[in-house]
Amino acid sequence: MATFNSTTFGAISGRHGSAVAATTKDGRSILKVFRAPGNPNTDKQQAQRTKFGFANSELSCMRNLFKITFMSANGMQQGVSLAMKNAVSGEAPDFAIDYSQLTLSVGSVDSAGLVSAIKTTGTKVKIDWDTTIGTNSTEKDGINIVFFNPTDRISVLKQNHAFRSAGTAEVELPEIWAGSEIHCWIYFSTPTDSLNSVSKYVGLVQL
Repeated sequence: MATFNSTTFGAISGRHGSAVAATTKDGRSILKVFRAPGNPNTDKQQAQRTKFGFANSELSCMRNLFKITFMSANGMQQGVSLAMKNAVSGEAPDFAIDYSQLTLSVGSVDSAGLVSAIKTTGTKVKIDWDTTIGTNSTEKDGINIVFFNPTDRISVLKQNHAFRSAGTAEVELPEIWAGSEIHCWIYFSTPTDSLNSVSKYVGLVQL
């Protein structure tokens, strides 16, 4: 890239032969070699755009959930980005969401080791988790439980449903979900709700 001061012609901009001229914020005029952009429609790029469109469409029903679990107005973008990396399986056009690899929250708070979910009675689900206290966890951390019905595309979030120290919690889900398969995740929050843990997939429960 060449830099020059033009006292004769003043500010220079635009393309000049094989170079492009522009004026910087500090008033300098610069020339740099023009390079045509690469083909934006390669097979790989098209497949990536198709994958991105699929992830956005499939996870659109979680938009409001992601805003809460990622603690950001841009939660949808974060959720889709992580899904693209870890949870979208298959090849175009036959993509699918692997919900066991879907991340619903991130953060430095310790997650749980062993977790399990079982149906008890009716549409009640019992969640059990390891109560081990680590470097980045306390007994008063709140447990957040997320349930997702992939058929109805509806999620239920139970925020701060119990303390980490409880080790168990029971949640009654909508009666209309009876007979459905429900995905379940948990994540922890500090007592001030300022930090979360990475979410942990608990399993698929048949109601």
